[in-house]
Amino acid sequence: MPCLNKLLLPLLLALAVTACDQKPTREEQILARLPLQEAYTHNIERMAGLLGRTHPRLTQASIEQVLRKHLTVEDQRQDLFRLYSEKNFSDAEFDTIVTALQDPAKARALEDSENGRRLSEKLTSLMRDTAGDPNVQALAKQRMQQVEDELRKLDNASPAG
Repeated sequence: MPCLNKLLLPLLLALAVTACDQKPTREEQILARLPLQEAYTHNIERMAGLLGRTHPRLTQASIEQVLRKHLTVEDQRQDLFRLYSEKNFSDAEFDTIVTALQDPAKARALEDSENGRRLSEKLTSLMRDTAGDPNVQALAKQRMQQVEDELRKLDNASPAG
């Protein structure tokens, strides 16, 4: 048994060192490097502002609550995982995008470069393809219908102002 322990300890140490040397997955990088929660909050607030025009008797907070119920932060995460996947962007491209998102000066400089224009076109094309996907459209339509249905119920239940 002591011989087994002598062999097992170096193996465990080698596995631990190897695990530490592994680079994070793209999903882990997205979670660590992109401001997902801030973007989600911004999107919800913007949508609530727009929906407030068609539902003026409802408060911004109640509209946001309905939006959060039907359009979750997890949905947005999954969308970003698909968009910024290794299938779509190399590590260098992803690093360039993240750097541009985090530093407005670098974003402006990137806009004026050939690499920046190419990345922008690639990103725009991927977003356009996603938006044009019938499955994505159907899901978005379903979710927005759920939002509208719930807002209409709340609107009808609130006293006339």
